[in-house]
Amino acid sequence: MSMAKKRVLIIDDDEDINNLFKIYLENRGYQINAYTDPVNALYYFKKGFYDLVLLDLKMPQLDGITMYQQLKKIDSNASICLITADIANLEQLKEKIPNIEKYVIYKPILLKNLKEKIDSLLLEKSMSC
Repeated sequence: MSMAKKRVLIIDDDEDINNLFKIYLENRGYQINAYTDPVNALYYFKKGFYDLVLLDLKMPQLDGITMYQQLKKIDSNASICLITADIANLEQLKEKIPNIEKYVIYKPILLKNLKEKIDSLLLEKSMSC
């Protein structure tokens, strides 16, 4: 990966998870923006700005599937990694999004594994550019 800090957007309505991921990833050199309100996150989302989006699937105001679709409308090339504890929700997505499993983080997750998953996805993205 390049020397520039990678920009990651975290969208999770659970404030504790949001803060934990944010602090952990910032301490490992990532530039993080985090939102607990998906509507605000969508409002401030800009095409080409983030290297990766971490998106919770179960949120009250705007569910993760709808949010995923809205983010892709803004930036069709956005790398979006889904965070979920609900495997049933994922079954719906398999029909719509090919290879979705490789872009999923299952809760609960160890922070070390979170970083490994992010590093892997960012490396893959940089190699495909």
